[in-house]
Amino acid sequence: MTIILSLVSFVGIYADNGINSPYSRYGIGQLSNQGLGINRQMGGLGYALKSDGYINVLNPATFSYADTLTMLFEAGMSLQNVNFKEDNRQINAKNASFDYLAMQFRVRKNLGMSIGFLPYSNVGYSFSRISNQGSNEASTDTYSGSGGIYQPYIGLGWKPLKELSIGAMASYIYGDISHNVTIDFNNTTDRSRSYNVSLRSYKLDFGIQYNTELNEKHNLTFGATYSLGHSLNAKAFITDITSSSTTTKKVEDGFKLPHTYGFGIMYNYNEKWSVGADYTYQQWGSSTFFGFDKGCDRSKIALGAEYLQNKPSNNIFKMINYRGGVYYAQPYTQVNGMKGCEEFGISAGFSIPFLNRNNKYSYATLHLSGEYVHFNPKSAGMIEENCLRINIGITFNEAWFMKMKVR
Repeated sequence: MTIILSLVSFVGIYADNGINSPYSRYGIGQLSNQGLGINRQMGGLGYALKSDGYINVLNPATFSYADTLTMLFEAGMSLQNVNFKEDNRQINAKNASFDYLAMQFRVRKNLGMSIGFLPYSNVGYSFSRISNQGSNEASTDTYSGSGGIYQPYIGLGWKPLKELSIGAMASYIYGDISHNVTIDFNNTTDRSRSYNVSLRSYKLDFGIQYNTELNEKHNLTFGATYSLGHSLNAKAFITDITSSSTTTKKVEDGFKLPHTYGFGIMYNYNEKWSVGADYTYQQWGSSTFFGFDKGCDRSKIALGAEYLQNKPSNNIFKMINYRGGVYYAQPYTQVNGMKGCEEFGISAGFSIPFLNRNNKYSYATLHLSGEYVHFNPKSAGMIEENCLRINIGITFNEAWFMKMKVR
């Protein structure tokens, strides 16, 4: 059996969600990195991160740090090149996507709010497989898929105590996913099958952070999150088309959001150096997709560090903040009865502030990072996938709540 991968161009059908992976065929697609610019620089770290200068949606408790005088607005996109390798054959695919939109502001003292739009998962692939090559029954099986799940949200963070913050985030989960399989014998379509699912539901996330000062220069922050798991009440159908008939079967709901638990710790020295770690556990094991693909419980570990300068200066190099991180994630789906691909990633980046000379309270920060991700197949015959991604984000810090002085 020979697998032939089809290249999807930069301006092709999958450029809108920035994905081109045969492994997005399984489950609900390839899970998105829901972190924003800072998180992506640090390998997806975020449960114990806190600041009034950027938005951290990975833990809604951080919304309580919204600054009194300013409104934060952040948007991000990514560019990526993916290399697929099987035996001695390789092919590259390039994609671009608009990734997220978020804003954060203070509601009242110690109470902050964030509103935004995030991706949850993406589907995009096109490849072919030649079966029984050289025989009279040789066929070409063509696979393609598109779609994704998206997550507009609103969240609140409250700081009841100086050391303690809690938060909650409610999201509307929606999206449509389609998969198509066509079998051709002697260049004539013999039959085809399509899988379609439409999702409309909700998602609830809760978070807590506790900050403790060990002494004047040493600080520890602990963070924890929980996401409620439940059925998505999906409308899923499988349609078979042959030369003589068309049949459609409704699939009983097996699509679920997993119960998700997250834990993080962050150590800071002198408000300059920080190192931290996150652990995430998702219970996908009770999920099935289209009645036959099963889910797997998934763990993810992320490690990250940052060096902050945060001092106004005429020299831009003295204001740049540097960050880096690594992560490892287990698969959440099965492929041919076996666990899918393990995921390894490493990232590094920096943030550059651009000050407004007319208003020192209003400025923009550009977040740039490079990320390398390796999808490690667990069984023979699976495709090796390597992704090089450039993440671009920008945060606008606007002084919307300052009182004007009239002279």
